[in-house]
Amino acid sequence: MSSLSANVQYSSEPLGRQPVAIGKLPGQQSPYALRNGEGQHLLLGDVVVTFIARSQETGGLFEAFILSGSKDTQSPLMLHSETDKALYVMDGQLELFLNGELRLLNRGDYAYIPSQTPHAYRMLSWRTRVLAWTTGQQGAAVYSALGTPFSRPVPPEQPGPTLTRQQYQSVLSDLEILDQPIAWEDARPVVEADLPSTRQPYVLREGEGERLVAADQVFSFLQTQASSGDRFITVMTEGPAGEAIPPHYHEEHAENFFCIDGHMTMWINGEEIKVLPGDYIQVPAHCVHSYRLDAPYTRFLGWLIPGLFEPFFRLIGDPYEPHLFPLDPPAFRFDRVLANLDTIDLKVLPRQ
Repeated sequence: MSSLSANVQYSSEPLGRQPVAIGKLPGQQSPYALRNGEGQHLLLGDVVVTFIARSQETGGLFEAFILSGSKDTQSPLMLHSETDKALYVMDGQLELFLNGELRLLNRGDYAYIPSQTPHAYRMLSWRTRVLAWTTGQQGAAVYSALGTPFSRPVPPEQPGPTLTRQQYQSVLSDLEILDQPIAWEDARPVVEADLPSTRQPYVLREGEGERLVAADQVFSFLQTQASSGDRFITVMTEGPAGEAIPPHYHEEHAENFFCIDGHMTMWINGEEIKVLPGDYIQVPAHCVHSYRLDAPYTRFLGWLIPGLFEPFFRLIGDPYEPHLFPLDPPAFRFDRVLANLDTIDLKVLPRQ
């Protein structure tokens, strides 16, 4: 277990008997599902923050939210003393000032912002949406102190005034607002295709990352244990309609599913859930789960935290150069997983 998770208290009892909360944040560590647009909405000036996971739901391990704003919505220049942040552009375009450089992110591009990294953003489209998650448990409290409850996941027709530096600084947190102007021009498009081998800020172009193939599914690493310092991993899974994977659970990490394209079915603690684009599922440790891709082409983004489950993907998958799932799939190498169950955080159950 990484040092990040040392203070996180997992349930001593299996969560397998807990029902899945549908359409709401449960306020405790239990499995739940949110449809596209559901969650806790907060209005901060001209941006809506929709929390889909708070510290109450994750045991303080991480928080996740969607930023929704209009053209020219921007943040102040900031850094976090302890918190790491990941961004995935769902819609629109985003200019990101990252560690002294201005980058242009399009739909599907990814960014990693470790703690102590100065960063800011500006939205370029009339409807820009960015999926974000942060390590630790300070985000929801900060945004709740700064924002006001709101009724929908998109901004009002006439947004309110932008928050001032003094308002941000009035909230006690690991967030520091920096007094440095940013020239929002000449942003360089994201073209990077490779991950760094050490923990550092980076951006990654849509469709890129280290790829592995397992039968007819392709796993693309957007974040590895090495690049996050074992804090989390991020994996894009894509493939055609197929069979369900074996039911299983994990003892030491939580798994998050966010559907990007297509549709899929998930089973959590015996409950069946249909998952469509924009839907989010959280599966805490000890919850039995399985999934099946149902559309001719389905993609979902997964972040697994803490970052200790990477060896599973390297056991079940083989290095893969193409960017699309194979026409003639190789053999499904679950035998390698079963031969190494004592080395990975995976408990496999028999199919019902």
